[in-house]
Amino acid sequence: MAEKKQNPTPTTVEKLLGACNRAPGEQCLKFKSWTDADGNPVVFRIRELSYDKICELQEMNRSSDIGFTAGLITAGVVEPNLRDERLQKALGVVTPYEVVRKMLRAGEIAKLQIAIERLSGYRSSTLQILEDIEKN
Repeated sequence: MAEKKQNPTPTTVEKLLGACNRAPGEQCLKFKSWTDADGNPVVFRIRELSYDKICELQEMNRSSDIGFTAGLITAGVVEPNLRDERLQKALGVVTPYEVVRKMLRAGEIAKLQIAIERLSGYRSSTLQILEDIEKN
């Protein structure tokens, strides 16, 4: 009787092949200070930004941290649509970057930037040293 061959342990590349097509992450956030006319929370939906998008924003805003932050938030916020002309008109501004600066408080801008960066893999621990894994 022939022995049944066991599947060898997949290589790291084989493991990565199944993980390469992961969908970008999204999160819903609410600010304590944002409610609609009925007192219901206004929810902001944010998304993960790619490395290429972050680099593009950095390149476009090399001389302006404020521009980078507003660009990051404009790109990372899915809902509300910060590019919506009605929102811009209501705030008396003409660009999404201005919407960010006019609509949000300074601390809200900072918290939103951090949330988008964390979702995109920054400002969080995404690596673990192999020796630490083997100890646990």
